[in-house]
Amino acid sequence: MIDTDLCFEKSEVEAEITTPVVSIKNPAAGRIQVPALGELILDDENAKGKVIVQDQIKDHEAKRMCACA
Repeated sequence: MIDTDLCFEKSEVEAEITTPVVSIKNPAAGRIQVPALGELILDDENAKGKVIVQDQIKDHEAKRMCACA
């Protein structure tokens, strides 16, 4: 899915993408996991799909780590 943009619009999907995605727009339902995402567009109130971006999870986990000792 290299250079993919506006993907998954109005779709019901369970996907684990292995390459970065330019943009995801209004996934209707399901779960989409991507390593990196340029833009998430949610301008449809019926878009209930969940998008998980691995880079954000890693950044969040790094911020939670404590170097105390």
